[in-house]
Amino acid sequence: MPKNYENDFALYEVRDRLLYISYKEGLYIDYAAARLIVDDRLMIQSYQSCAIVCDVSTIHDVAADAREYLATYGCNLAKAVAIYSATHTMRNLAAYFVSINKPMAPTKIFDNLEDAEEFAIEHI
Repeated sequence: MPKNYENDFALYEVRDRLLYISYKEGLYIDYAAARLIVDDRLMIQSYQSCAIVCDVSTIHDVAADAREYLATYGCNLAKAVAIYSATHTMRNLAAYFVSINKPMAPTKIFDNLEDAEEFAIEHI
């Protein structure tokens, strides 16, 4: 599994048996972006299951069709997804995503990295 990768949307880093995804600032994620994000995630995972920690703090918005794609195909080979954000607004958007789109992998929202990591580690 490669250790680091970056595309136009995110930085991917494998560390301590977890995949960390940090999204770039001010992003609007549409369907095409969601597909690329998932394709690159699967590549860095070497198509092996793993737990994922996502920092969504700096995302601006996510299109409805992108949320649906992320909740279904985006959960392929994800043992669990820990979403965290320091901002209340993004945690609300993430809560909406979890309650409405119902991701296929166990998914929880956190306001700090440590709790997010703890959740992800429980699913390794």
